[in-house]
Amino acid sequence: MAKALPLYAVNPQASLLSNAPLMLHTRLEELYQFSPYISDPARVEELHNMRIAAKRLRYTLEIFAPCFPGKEFTKLYDQVKSVQEQIGEIHDRDVRGPLLQEFVDDHAHGRPEIRVGLERLIQAQHSERAKLYRLFIAYWNKLQRQGFKRNFLQMLVQSEAEPTETSPEESVTQS
Repeated sequence: MAKALPLYAVNPQASLLSNAPLMLHTRLEELYQFSPYISDPARVEELHNMRIAAKRLRYTLEIFAPCFPGKEFTKLYDQVKSVQEQIGEIHDRDVRGPLLQEFVDDHAHGRPEIRVGLERLIQAQHSERAKLYRLFIAYWNKLQRQGFKRNFLQMLVQSEAEPTETSPEESVTQS
């Protein structure tokens, strides 16, 4: 599993809003470091690592949600959640298929009824994985055409430009 990128320059004395851009940008870059691999369906480990990066980004977004009221944040959050969930569905098939094959190899000797049924199930897992993968690639490509990363970064830049209404001390005690 890929390690999270370190978060440098976080100021624990600063407001939640002032730390948000740095932390969210880091988690976004962590997600995108796996994007070159998604065009190859055999890159199972990298796709799994991308799911974990999406999960980190999603949970970081949840922490900073109070700093970003509005539809744009909600839309971006929903898109990150969808990426994470779609890759999770693919990963379930990536794990389940080999486990079923191992069971067949270990326990289906002399039991053709078990072997045939499980081999059909394994084939169904492969077919479902291929379908889910195609849907994910289409979704990811749609996000890129719609400027997902640009929109995300614009949200962060706008948050830095907007003045905060509370002092760092008040913000820390409120969070």
